[in-house]
Amino acid sequence: MLSHQQDFKDERPLIQTIIEGAGHRCWFLPKFHCKLNPIEMYWEWVKACFCTATDGTFQTARHLVPEILDACPIKTICAFFRKSWRYMDAYRKGLNAHQAEYAIKKYKSHHRCSPAVMMSVGVLLN
Repeated sequence: MLSHQQDFKDERPLIQTIIEGAGHRCWFLPKFHCKLNPIEMYWEWVKACFCTATDGTFQTARHLVPEILDACPIKTICAFFRKSWRYMDAYRKGLNAHQAEYAIKKYKSHHRCSPAVMMSVGVLLN
């Protein structure tokens, strides 16, 4: 496959070159998988806060959006990252979506799923 050729492996996307050239880090996350992307969890949190605070007018929305975007506590953002790491660990260990969901809810460790939970996941149906 072409993607395994050395010249293709060494090629960086233009967007990555621009971002890193500006002194930032560029991470490419899995597309459309909100459980692996803490930014999606943050966006979900923002939308939930907005829905509870809005009165449906455009003026209120213009005021609320920047306020809510800045209102998420760092502790909550860290929790989003920890949850993403737990999902990554579960998928890395070969669990399917239902098994991973069970393992994440059953055991909340720092960045991983416990061996005991991994053993109990075997009783779940695929």
